[in-house]
Amino acid sequence: MKIQIAGLSEGSHSYQFREPVAHVGLGEEFSGEVEVEATLEKSGTQLYLKAGVCASGHFVCDRCAAPFRLTVTSTYRTFYVWDSREADIRDASDVQVIPAGLPVIDLSDDVRQTVLLAVPLKLLCSDACKGLCPRCGADLNKEACTCPPETNDGRWESLRGFQVDND
Repeated sequence: MKIQIAGLSEGSHSYQFREPVAHVGLGEEFSGEVEVEATLEKSGTQLYLKAGVCASGHFVCDRCAAPFRLTVTSTYRTFYVWDSREADIRDASDVQVIPAGLPVIDLSDDVRQTVLLAVPLKLLCSDACKGLCPRCGADLNKEACTCPPETNDGRWESLRGFQVDND
């Protein structure tokens, strides 16, 4: 996922990339291709890149342990500058200083990081997932649990009087 910037004219330029996930450095849970739609605007001594990223992967639900497919989409933007003094003007997380005379910029690492950061921390097959019964392990999305109702442990009853009501 390289963009030729040597000799690039001023103005806006659009790019589309489709690369196998292995070329971007994504893990085994991802499959197929990573799609990137990017717009690069060159003006004076800077380049402004805005990119949309899409990748699909196979994950395991954190609630019910069922495998499911998830499409991850995200966007990122960055400024490329040749002079480090220009980097001080902008938010440091959005600026990359590149050496003068660099003929191409490679988007692969930024795309990989964007996809990985877009994966939710809690992976759910659906928002309505009921998960597994903590006692018998039944998948509550597919069947009702047949466990008997939970009984209170009598050893803790004497502590109920110490419960503080914060209202």
